[in-house]
Amino acid sequence: MKYPVLFLFCLLAWRTAAVPLPVIFDTDMDSDVDDVAALAQLHVMADRGEVELLAVMVSGRNEWSAPCIDAINTFYGRPDLPIGLISGDRGIRQHSNYARQVAEAFPQDFRAKHEQIESAVLYRRLLAARPERSVVIVSVGDMTNLAALLDSKPDAHSPFDGGALVAAKVAHYVCMGSRYPAETDPGNGKWGNFRTDPVSTREVVERWPTMLTFTGGGAFADSMAIGREIAKLDPKVWPVSLAYRSYFGESKVGSVRHTADSIAVLVAVRGFAPWFKVVDRGSNHIDEIGRNAWREEPDVPNQRYTSELNNPGDARKVAALLELLAMTPPKSGLPAGQK
Repeated sequence: MKYPVLFLFCLLAWRTAAVPLPVIFDTDMDSDVDDVAALAQLHVMADRGEVELLAVMVSGRNEWSAPCIDAINTFYGRPDLPIGLISGDRGIRQHSNYARQVAEAFPQDFRAKHEQIESAVLYRRLLAARPERSVVIVSVGDMTNLAALLDSKPDAHSPFDGGALVAAKVAHYVCMGSRYPAETDPGNGKWGNFRTDPVSTREVVERWPTMLTFTGGGAFADSMAIGREIAKLDPKVWPVSLAYRSYFGESKVGSVRHTADSIAVLVAVRGFAPWFKVVDRGSNHIDEIGRNAWREEPDVPNQRYTSELNNPGDARKVAALLELLAMTPPKSGLPAGQK
């Protein structure tokens, strides 16, 4: 993927925020590798002043997910960023082709030094401390933690229950999931972000009180696939490169991977323009196994989705932007002696 230097510079310089956007990132960080690129992109946006990254939540039960996240956070100069563990009794453990590899290859001290806290508790603490309607949540994994947040009770951090706390403090929730206008797979497999914990998915979609934007996967995200250039980076230096190389090597999916999670991050931080088409009439309906279907009626004002480019010809441009963000070095530079 080759582009003129000026074009790439313009992509990176596209948005400069006057005030960083407070973001909480909720990820499974296990079965697919696009979570890694999405977290890397958030760190780069934080380095550029677009984002204030408040925490990363883990929505799955793979024991290497949180240490992998901590290794990525440490690489980008945020070793003490809070990490929340999966909340409650729901959720599943999925295999990862990269999480353990990254956690063992790069500096991290999650088990040794980090607070071991459930995500719903950490959400409450963070939200209670923020101004009204200020926080953006991006989920690119299961919705287990968010259902637990909605079900949470008043505590020392806030007199509000979970639903009221979200309504008071969250400005926007961007949810990666699933395929639009409908996901029609008849099987009962627990894959994607909605079908792994369908009970939590239904609860969140039905009860979320603020603006909720869904971003799609499938052919939409496949059209903006990345990874070929990321994998060329030194995997001894770059955790994102090791993750992609490990994933490609074990999963045998080829040399690029969809950008479903990265698209959710881009929409959350930079909005829809100029790339993405928005459907803002209708509502998302989730069946008992977690399949979704968008219906025009009833029209729920706080639900919308994007799963289409305004111009399909822009797919390679968006992919270039996303890959370049994931390949941008930390603001403090690469570790000493590495390049």
